[in-house]
Amino acid sequence: MTHCMPDRLISTRRIGGLIVARLMLLSMVLSVLTACSTISYYEQAVRGHLGLVLKSASIDRLIATDQVGSRTRERLMWVREIRRFAVNQLGLPDNGSYTRYADLGRDYAVWAVFASEEFSVEPKTWCFPIAGCVPYRGYFSRHRAERFARDLKASGLDVFSGGVPAYSTLGWGADPVLNTVLMWPDARLAGLIFHELAHQVVYIKNESAFNESFATFVEEVGVQQWLRSNGDNRALAAYQSSRVWRSWVVNQLISHRASLADLYSTKVAAEVMRKEKRLQFARLRERYERKRLAGQHSTTWDHWVGGEPNNAKLNAIATYQQFVPAFQQLFELSGSNFTNFLDKVRVLGHLIPAERLYRLAKLLL
Repeated sequence: MTHCMPDRLISTRRIGGLIVARLMLLSMVLSVLTACSTISYYEQAVRGHLGLVLKSASIDRLIATDQVGSRTRERLMWVREIRRFAVNQLGLPDNGSYTRYADLGRDYAVWAVFASEEFSVEPKTWCFPIAGCVPYRGYFSRHRAERFARDLKASGLDVFSGGVPAYSTLGWGADPVLNTVLMWPDARLAGLIFHELAHQVVYIKNESAFNESFATFVEEVGVQQWLRSNGDNRALAAYQSSRVWRSWVVNQLISHRASLADLYSTKVAAEVMRKEKRLQFARLRERYERKRLAGQHSTTWDHWVGGEPNNAKLNAIATYQQFVPAFQQLFELSGSNFTNFLDKVRVLGHLIPAERLYRLAKLLL
């Protein structure tokens, strides 16, 4: 995050695993110096980040000195193993990230707000010196996030917000594992770590779809390789089954977003467009419910298609999925070898935007 996705989305997603709030300390400090009108926002970001850092402690020390309970100690040992696999088998960065642990004493690390125009599938973005422009705004205070969301909604925007359990600085700091994610199921926790470390391999300012699609792909393939290495065939089968269901839902949502884009490009009265928008969302909910009941699938995606019609929700998922098939193709062209694959992604990262988009489009053919 580049990415931070509310937990009610993350739980279904692991559309890579969670939306993660990328509130980077240096970015915030620089912004304070250049945008006085929003000093209060950056102040809360800096204070929140520092508070998180000060609460963290070395995982090795916590395990060695029994400073935490047995269950927490067991999970921290798993984190060490997951991180070791990420570095040794996937070729992901070996730095201070996920070598520390912090108990924040709350359920979420940050709260994120997404927004879009009522008749647009393009997300509203906010820009920062290092992270670039991203399609969300994150807060360490739930109250401030909700107030900001209300203000956006009052201005006529579609708004989507919620708590985010994960937090990342994109490698600018030694990101700790948080209590908000530590007790997640093994595959989900591993996916988060793989996803976030992937952002430290390649991150391109102002290209959230590229960044999140790449990290999502690394997460998904990494989790499957990790489960295979552990000989956990039952967990692997369950993970792959959930991916099939998720893939169907995601394709429906992306197709729905494309249909809305066509609708919004027409020149019809606002009330007519608003009515058609509601009808299209209703048809999406009907298709989803029929498929879910027929296949006895989980209800974890219900919140995606439920509630009021909302463009901001659709934009959030598109950010994480748009180029995943392209990275799948690139991985296969790399001989399904992670080292070769990451080298090719680095090459993409150094191209000018137009050339990079052209190559991604070719991979999608």
